[in-house]
Amino acid sequence: MAKKHRIDANDSMVHEILGNVWGSPFRIVFTAVLMLLVLFPLYWLFSSAFKIRAEYLANPPLLIPHVFTMENIKTVLSMNGLGRQFMNSMIVSLSSTAISLLFGSMAAYSLVRGKFSNLTRQIFGLWFMIQKMYPAIATAIPIYLVMRKLQLIDTLPALIIMNTSFNLPLVIWLMMGFFAQVPIEMEESARIDGCHFLSRFFYVVFPVTKSGIVAAGILAFVGAWNEFLFAVILSINKSKTLPVVIAGFITDKGLDWGPMAATSLISLLPVLVLVYLCQKQFVEGLAMGAVKG
Repeated sequence: MAKKHRIDANDSMVHEILGNVWGSPFRIVFTAVLMLLVLFPLYWLFSSAFKIRAEYLANPPLLIPHVFTMENIKTVLSMNGLGRQFMNSMIVSLSSTAISLLFGSMAAYSLVRGKFSNLTRQIFGLWFMIQKMYPAIATAIPIYLVMRKLQLIDTLPALIIMNTSFNLPLVIWLMMGFFAQVPIEMEESARIDGCHFLSRFFYVVFPVTKSGIVAAGILAFVGAWNEFLFAVILSINKSKTLPVVIAGFITDKGLDWGPMAATSLISLLPVLVLVYLCQKQFVEGLAMGAVKG
């Protein structure tokens, strides 16, 4: 008994020490460091977009620009085709996100509420996770050959198909967790009232999981908006998206940092606006998925 009391006392001492170490000052410093790591790249992007050429090529780099200029922004906005490339990114991202949410949610609901064993659901969930893990470059050549055979090279449908194929496993995997938290009693009541499978999905379950759908939609949109590999492989001129345009500033003569940063800043704005408008539902959706059991 005495030995047990000594062990309990030691455990209490360890917890007390850890509690003091992880106290308020340490948490503040730790949080500040994390914020710095997250915000500094954004600050560097923003400042580089408004630096003159001599300053963004300076060595050592200048943290604070001495001369503020709009020339990089004007250069980018006067580029031929930038508006079309912006719209290409928007059309591809919105289309692939909408398709992924619609069919991914229906597939996830079928897996959660269908007559499958728990082992089968776990196997499907693992398979969808694997789909997001393998390197996309491994499929680049066969996908290019298929798209060329279908005469879809340099078309928006090709990019929509590819982004949907990448987003669909993520949406299914996320939505399986969200749908699993919906009380089965709600659906049973709807079934008694005469709702069939699709009616229960769209009128009962779908509104309840709105936050989860928003979270999955934002992740799918950001993934499609930033997709570069297949955008550069499958596009030539007409279907170029913003990531391909940004990469175009890397030439054999060097990197044109100012216009590249300005274009990246323009590309960042729609994502920031989307996350800002949906931040409440996005956080609720992530929290909803975090407590699935």
